[in-house]
Amino acid sequence: MTDVRGYVAIFGALLALTLVTVAISTLSLATVPTVGLGLTVATIKAALVVLFFMHLKSERPMILWPLALTAFLFVALFGCVLWSEADHIVLATSD
Repeated sequence: MTDVRGYVAIFGALLALTLVTVAISTLSLATVPTVGLGLTVATIKAALVVLFFMHLKSERPMILWPLALTAFLFVALFGCVLWSEADHIVLATSD
């Protein structure tokens, strides 16, 4: 029988972080800080799910390196798309 208490603790943390996300959305902040805080909380929640529910916390480095490479390439390609589209946004608003 697996240790259920750990899973219940992670589930409680995910619920608490969901409440934090809802609380952030009700604050009277500007758009950029609200989105930044929301993405930070979402990243923490995703890390908890990946580490504990997908059992990557105890995986060998042979599994983690391709995952890290995939994540790096995803962020790099997403950054390239945002970088290439930024000139359209800036030029459109400067007229």
